[in-house]
Amino acid sequence: RRRETDDRLPAIVAAIKGADPEMTLQAICTRLEAMRERTPRGRTSWQPSSVKMLLERAERLGLLD
Repeated sequence: RRRETDDRLPAIVAAIKGADPEMTLQAICTRLEAMRERTPRGRTSWQPSSVKMLLERAERLGLLD
């Protein structure tokens, strides 16, 4: 079950960033909260550092240009 989450969240964050490359980390946090997406630890409130970590992971997975 954990593996599914590991690939899903970076894909979601990469898609948001890909749709608007100028979007700030805080704006991505707001979007994820509006989507009711939970953080990797299961919380409802997102922090920019969590988004940054997921963007870095998405880049390693080849999900970002």
